[in-house]
Amino acid sequence: MAPQITLDAIRRFPKNGPTDPIRYYAHPVTGWLFRERVNLGLRLLGERRYTRALEVGYGSGAVLTALARVADALEGVDLDADPAIAQRTLDVFSVRADLRQGNAYELPYDDARFDLVASFSTFEHLAEFERALREVRRVLTPRGHFLLGMPAVNKLMEAGFLAIGFKGINDHHVTTPQQVAASFEACGFRVVREARLTLPAPGFPGVPVYFDWLLEAR
Repeated sequence: MAPQITLDAIRRFPKNGPTDPIRYYAHPVTGWLFRERVNLGLRLLGERRYTRALEVGYGSGAVLTALARVADALEGVDLDADPAIAQRTLDVFSVRADLRQGNAYELPYDDARFDLVASFSTFEHLAEFERALREVRRVLTPRGHFLLGMPAVNKLMEAGFLAIGFKGINDHHVTTPQQVAASFEACGFRVVREARLTLPAPGFPGVPVYFDWLLEAR
């Protein structure tokens, strides 16, 4: 069975840092959408077992509870989150992770340290996304996997974020999934599998709202 984040688990995680969206994952209206966009990506992992996994942008730490099912050792880096707050909640699930504060442009790890890197809803905030892609490639082993998830940038998403009280979305989402995907090959990746979360909208059936890719380091 593929790893996933559940509503019961999400409810145990407090907000960790100014950019942590964890409350939306448990919201009665938006909760399923926020959880499913991550779970859709996690299902791309298949049956592979990993030696060491890194999450870039771990926030509250909820996704690490799912990654613990497929990796022997866990690490995480986040610009805003407090490692101690995340680890206290992870302890409830008997999950241990080496958590640090840092940014995606200068990952504080040796080359080829991980055979899995995961990052959900982080790269849309990165103007220098190619720099971050190359950093992920640097810390991955050859043929290691990068599980990347990003929200769509379109009118439907803009309206949805406004509806839940999230203002200034265009200031926060500075990079589109299409821009990042166009740079995969140049930054040392090939696409293994991909998935899109789509929602119906009047006049626009099947509008994509989230993109997930499983990439392999070349």
